[in-house]
This record gives sequence, C-alpha cells and structure tokens, in this order.
Amino acid sequence: KLPTAGKTLLDRGRQLLEQVKQIELDVTTQGNIPSGTLRIGANPSLGHTLFPRLADRYWSRHPNVTLHFVTDLTAPIQEWVRRGDLHLAVLTFSGKDAEFISVPLASAGIYPIRAPGNHPKPGAGWTNARPTRPPPLLPCFPNPRAGRPARRAGAESYGLTCRMEADSLSVLKSLAKKGFGHMLMPNVAIADDPKGTWTASRVKGLAVERYVVRSAKRPVTRAMATVIDLIEAEVRKLRSDGLMR
Repeated sequence: KLPTAGKTLLDRGRQLLEQVKQIELDVTTQGNIPSGTLRIGANPSLGHTLFPRLADRYWSRHPNVTLHFVTDLTAPIQEWVRRGDLHLAVLTFSGKDAEFISVPLASAGIYPIRAPGNHPKPGAGWTNARPTRPPPLLPCFPNPRAGRPARRAGAESYGLTCRMEADSLSVLKSLAKKGFGHMLMPNVAIADDPKGTWTASRVKGLAVERYVVRSAKRPVTRAMATVIDLIEAEVRKLRSDGLMR
C-alpha cells in the first residue's frame, strides 16, 4: 500500500503523462487537417464489426491519422479512457461518472446465438420454460455489465447459468460452434459471418445502450471529431442494413 506521498506522486505522474499525450496530439493536429494517432476502444461484440468499416472510411479521407483499435470488456476500456491511454470508446455505459463525457449512440437488442443444428452438450444450464426448445448453455457475456440485466429480464421465463467465460469474441464463437452453448449478445457481433453460420432470435424487451465515451479532461480535437462523426454514420448504416437491431 502506497503512503500518502506516494499516492500524490502517482497521481501527479499520471496527470503529467496525460498532458504529454495531449500535447503530442495537439502538435500533430495542425489547422483543419486531422493527423496524429487516435486510440479507440470498444466492446468485442461491436468492435469486430465496426472497426474495419471505420478504418476503411477514415483512412481514405484522412491518411495522416493512425488509428489504434482496442477491443475488451467495459471495465478495462473505461479505465484506459480515464487514464488517457484511449482517446475515446464505444461502450455500454451508465453515463453517471463525472470523469467521462458520454453521448448516446444506439441501442441494440440481445440475441441467443447458436450454430444451426448444433444443440448444446449435456449439462447445459439455460433451461427454458417451454420444454419444446433445447436447453442451451450460456458460455459468457462479452460485457459483464450485460450479464446482470439479462438475468433480471429473463427471470420470468428463463434460468441462466454461466459455466464458461471468455473475453474474446472468436473464442466465444468457437465454443458455440462446438456445441458448448449459446452466445448471448447483440446480433451485430455476427454481422460479417457468412449467412447460415448462426441461428439467432431476439430476447423480447432486452437491449443494451451504447455510448461514445471520452474523458472529461480531454478536449475534442479535429481528429477526434471526425472519427466520432464517422462512427455515428457507420452505426446508422449498420442499423439501416439490419445488421444492428
């Protein structure tokens, strides 16, 4: 445990590091031409679909900007935004923390997703009130915050048991394909998979809200503003194409 003087030194060091990072971005962002490096985070269920589309549009318009993408769970990404390691993020976020500025982006329904004809293995933990449906196993939620409302909303007709955990979307998909259970996440997570790979049905009344989140200490630069505009445009297109419902 650090003494008081050590905590003060650590806090001051973090503040200085944040100032250096901001100066670096400000110096490389000259005039109205975005440049420098932008570090952006997102939950895996959205980032795996959004980031390639964002890179394609952003780099073609702003070749002087280097994009650094990170996908992880909400808690670590939120901490990296807080510390200044990420410039912004797209998260399921409560918006009640004074250290962050969050702008609503979109809501997305939650879907149990499984490989067609690949029924879960014996010992599955999700038992449905309708016995005609196969009882799937829930490997994991890509975002631990999503687990709590899912369990509450499903309490009237479902019993959920999480027996496997993974913070990687590719690992979750591998588990589901091998019959270890269903994924429970927004359908945008499978938007780029070939048709017929998955069977998905929306859970009525269950959704997650996504926000564009940044540190309240970091001013919005020209480079950040342009990438936020493109994030919003790409999400609108995903919704209009039916890939994010």
